Amino acid sequence: MDQEHQPILPATLPLKQRLRGEIRVLAVIGGPIVVTQLLQMATGVLDTIMSGRASAQDLAGVSIGVSLWIPVFLFSLGVLMALTPTVAQARGAGRDEQIAPAVYQAFCIALVTSVLIMLLLINIDPVLRWIGVNDEIRPIASGYLYAVAFGMPGILLFNVLRAYADGLSLTRPAMIATIVSLAVNAPLNYVLIYGKFGFPAMGGVGCGWASMVAMWVSFFTMAGQVAFARGFRSTRLFKHFHRPDWQRVKALLKLGVPIGCTFLVESSMFSVIALFLAVYGAVIVASHQIALNIASLVFMVPLSLGLAMTIRVGFLVGAAQPVAARFSSFAGIGLALVYGTTSALALWLFRDTIVAWYTPETEVQRLAAELLILAAVFQLTDAVQVTCVGALRGYKDTAVPMLVTVVAFWILGLPLGYSLGMTEWFGEPWQAKGFWVGLVVGLTAAAICLSHRLNALSRRKILAQTAEHGLEAQLR
Repeated sequence: MDQEHQPILPATLPLKQRLRGEIRVLAVIGGPIVVTQLLQMATGVLDTIMSGRASAQDLAGVSIGVSLWIPVFLFSLGVLMALTPTVAQARGAGRDEQIAPAVYQAFCIALVTSVLIMLLLINIDPVLRWIGVNDEIRPIASGYLYAVAFGMPGILLFNVLRAYADGLSLTRPAMIATIVSLAVNAPLNYVLIYGKFGFPAMGGVGCGWASMVAMWVSFFTMAGQVAFARGFRSTRLFKHFHRPDWQRVKALLKLGVPIGCTFLVESSMFSVIALFLAVYGAVIVASHQIALNIASLVFMVPLSLGLAMTIRVGFLVGAAQPVAARFSSFAGIGLALVYGTTSALALWLFRDTIVAWYTPETEVQRLAAELLILAAVFQLTDAVQVTCVGALRGYKDTAVPMLVTVVAFWILGLPLGYSLGMTEWFGEPWQAKGFWVGLVVGLTAAAICLSHRLNALSRRKILAQTAEHGLEAQLR
């Protein structure tokens, strides 16, 4: 969808017709995003399964490696996502000449960040020794991270182009690039992990080299589409080189660092919960991981809707349509609530069947099914908070959502979860269920605070425009 296909629906339309139109726009923008997010998750699942079939040590090495580079990557990804509302607002305002300079500043951020991450991952072995990774697994984790390090520039540059394309409402190119990347990653995993066609069997380290190649493939596939697809021509991205501009870089960092911190806060919280639960043994940890994986898959739809709302709201704000931006925001939240209700019922009714797909062990199934009941409870609040965050990013409001996330997850949810799950302050420790109750409370608090923030900010934008128009009329 490009600018001419992202309509501004007049407020005079009947409510049902306007609502249907807004949902259609969000669906067209968000559909490819859903596919992209699911394919990216599939890549991780594929790496886990194929490295696990090599040996338990290879699986452990890859798992440790992933747990170390993903949080750093997510922070960097969040910073680069500042480009999406920047481009969307410029496109909505009809100022396409401002887009290419902003993209080049994001390229600068991505290149500097990728060099720093590469230096960290290449020299990761002392860190692995420090955290106590045993001598059998450490070379695999270290070799895997060494290989992945060389893919960092590719994956971060890909995400710059993705953020740029998303800001233009062109969400299909990233989906296509992800499909091509996965199509390359799977056979390379087979060749390098197991040693086929004359290559040595590299195990988990081979998984790292396959991922590195796939990262660069995703970038080059995306770059090819940006260079030749008609929808990108108006911004003239590759026609002129734009030198680094500290003021533009500073503006992107001011907007993007809070997004990166939000991603880091969320991802690290789940890692911390897994570490706490490790003392209870493999059954508890396995049930937690199964329930978390299922909840994460279900979460991809509202997450993608939130990303679509960043694009849509950013476009409408740039077009000086605050009423339409507010309507779009709450239409998206309504759509998220419908999905959240449906997914909650599905998790509740089919929890036993779903967990049985993951494991044949009866005790793990029972505990995971209990956790899915709690996952069903927070489907509505989780859907609301992520769509509110997406809409607020469209307004270029990222600092307050970051603070809300920190308070809701780390000051409210995690301490409550620890108290219920690990201590006897409220009776017998609830173990994993205690932490999931903390998640319910934290997500509910985040949803309430973020929806209040969105309501207040969107109203303030409307009042500001009304006052501005009133002043203009007086001056005439």
